[in-house]
Amino acid sequence: MLSIRFKRILTSVQAKPIINVLIILVLAFVSSYPAFTGHFFALSNDGAIHLARLESLYQAFKVGRLPSLVNFIGFNNSGVAMNAMYPWLTMMIYVIPRLLIQSPMLALALGFFIMNTITITNSYLLAKYLGHSRLITLLGLITYQFNAYHFQLMYTRVAIGEAFGYAFLPLVILGLFKIWNREKSGIFWLSIGMSLVANSHVLSLMMFTILVGILETIRLFSRKMDLNELKYLMLSVGLTILMSLYSLFNVIDWILHNKMVSPTPALIGLDPNHEFSRILSNDITESATGAHMGIAITFILIYLLAQLLSKTTGSWRYWAIGAGSIFILAQNWLPTYKLINTPATLIQFTMRFLTIVAMGTTIALILYLNHNNWHMPATAIFISLFVIIIGSRIVKSSATLSTYS
Repeated sequence: MLSIRFKRILTSVQAKPIINVLIILVLAFVSSYPAFTGHFFALSNDGAIHLARLESLYQAFKVGRLPSLVNFIGFNNSGVAMNAMYPWLTMMIYVIPRLLIQSPMLALALGFFIMNTITITNSYLLAKYLGHSRLITLLGLITYQFNAYHFQLMYTRVAIGEAFGYAFLPLVILGLFKIWNREKSGIFWLSIGMSLVANSHVLSLMMFTILVGILETIRLFSRKMDLNELKYLMLSVGLTILMSLYSLFNVIDWILHNKMVSPTPALIGLDPNHEFSRILSNDITESATGAHMGIAITFILIYLLAQLLSKTTGSWRYWAIGAGSIFILAQNWLPTYKLINTPATLIQFTMRFLTIVAMGTTIALILYLNHNNWHMPATAIFISLFVIIIGSRIVKSSATLSTYS
């Protein structure tokens, strides 16, 4: 009976887009509300920086001016070029509620709700394109959205720039898949995704550019790339630059005319023991060595890797191997100290690679379920609820008193 009702609901989602929108909004609310249940917001070092940026943007637009590229709110009022090096255009999803709502806390909560809505919508677009059924689409978007590392980015590290990168990565991958399938619309999606990242977080832009380069190099050596694909990629690059011109010009101009110093001249790796203990305790408090994807998503990745032993066909295998390999490389058993004083230290923390691991795990899961013609509504409900409940509890348990009210 439950399966029949669930099938009817999914059929309605296909027939009535408004129900689709409601599902996205409900999942965004579930992703946002636990962080604000105590009517306060947990702050970190990054959080204080981004809230100071947010206040500087708000004050500028409040008096009808464009924001200064040098910030004098926060940072001991000494003047730091945060708006120059951290593109501010996408931060408007936090600024506009602040201009319209008297309560800073409520405006901040609404900003995070919009952020989650964007992330879910983008992951839905990718999952719908890849998935062969509505069940698989649902599982795919929930797997990406309710990843514990995603919530650590937003609610304990409060690394808003990186969280934007996480939100827009599905559009980048969607564009690539469409280009690989010889669809011209892939030019648009790849350009939109990369330009939104460029207007949000330069470090994520660097990481995703390298990721795209690696994927295309693999296709080149496997003889899957042709001249049309190369043309589409070049057009995407051109459109991305045009749509990111303001932010990229500011970054390049400041780098050329100033001596820039990395805030953390090191490359700190994940610690497997610390990571494992935090997975078991469902802990996402700020930690450079103990970041993780949560017990549910970690189990999904382990399951997919285990399936490699018995299933020898399917494109899902490459994404699972890629996600597993990047996860292993992010651990601290490699001599990362030898990379000090090299460009690699710009990454600062290998936990940033978990964004790509999360994306690879999601794609591998979708393609694996496609490959096996998976259609089990009861199981879909159980897995979805398990992932959502684990993710929501992580957010709620991580909330601590904040000075921002």
